[in-house]
Amino acid sequence: MNAVGTTAVAREPGLFSCELTFDRGETMAAEKRNHLTMTLVCYLSLLALLTLTFAACGEKPEQSTAAPEKITIAYPTSALSMLYQIASEKGFFKAQNLDVTAQPHEFGKPALQSLLEGKADLAIVADTPVMMAIAGGRNINIIAVIFTSNRGNAVVALKDRGISAPADLERRTIGVPLGTTADFFLDSLLTTHGVKRSQVVIADIKPGEMLDALQQGKVDAVSAWNPTLMQLRRRLGDRGVFFFDEAIYSDVACVVAEGSFVKSRPQSIEKLLQAFIEAEAFVKANPDESKRLITGFLNTEKELLDEIWNATDLRVSLDQSLIVDLEDQTRWAQENGLIGHQDMPNYLDYIYVDGLQSVKPEAVGIIR
Repeated sequence: MNAVGTTAVAREPGLFSCELTFDRGETMAAEKRNHLTMTLVCYLSLLALLTLTFAACGEKPEQSTAAPEKITIAYPTSALSMLYQIASEKGFFKAQNLDVTAQPHEFGKPALQSLLEGKADLAIVADTPVMMAIAGGRNINIIAVIFTSNRGNAVVALKDRGISAPADLERRTIGVPLGTTADFFLDSLLTTHGVKRSQVVIADIKPGEMLDALQQGKVDAVSAWNPTLMQLRRRLGDRGVFFFDEAIYSDVACVVAEGSFVKSRPQSIEKLLQAFIEAEAFVKANPDESKRLITGFLNTEKELLDEIWNATDLRVSLDQSLIVDLEDQTRWAQENGLIGHQDMPNYLDYIYVDGLQSVKPEAVGIIR
């Protein structure tokens, strides 16, 4: 019995020990499973956190899903459109979600005419045709000036016609696109040197016709702007004489639209102006690349562009001088019978300030 009892006692402790060993093993397994579960949860949480972090770091700026706004811009293939060309080439219009249809013209007057005929939304044009349109009763709004130069116009004559000074232009035939800045500059130059408009013969010719007109003897001189001036200098060489006058006139390029467009699409105008402002900043930061782009656009040599570069201001602005110029040109047009003798327009009514005031208020110098 002792043996049996011992065996029983031995078995009982053995059984107890076996049960005890089973309880410990299951407890350890449970603890291990819990540990693995917590570890997995930590790893998954860390992975999720890292995924969100990398996604945030690589996240692109939110882009507009709106369809691009379509606008048509009529512009001259001249120096007036330098800033337009930079904005187009560098994608600044697209960056503002503008889908621009380019409508090139030989010079600014036909570009403005396209606007007046409803074929374009905006136009780039010098101030003289704008003045003429306003005097003719059109509701044209100037949105900004994007080019200014006091070496943008000149009269070109042939030395072998006996012309060596502006006073020699008396009784000569001079070719000029009528109703343009070249026309106004010519009259100002003649007046400054004591020659009346009635003392010369004026022929209405386009810039592309000037070289042939000079070489064929149809005219003795022409009044032109760039790039025509650059092209004439290249083709005429020493045969040509150029009369600049930086004191009598500064050529400007106006961005204009009909009053109805300004009222209906003010946000489009702000986007357009922002694109021009970006182009202005690019020119200042990258003059060499800007010259390369403009040289190709004007189809001229860099050396010729360098001659006028420092006298050219590619700045987006609305200054009081614009109103002074428009009033001076109005008086000139009235005196020469180009427009009627109506009252002087209040040009403040034809300058849209709000757009530029919204995107770059320091560029507005108009006194209202």
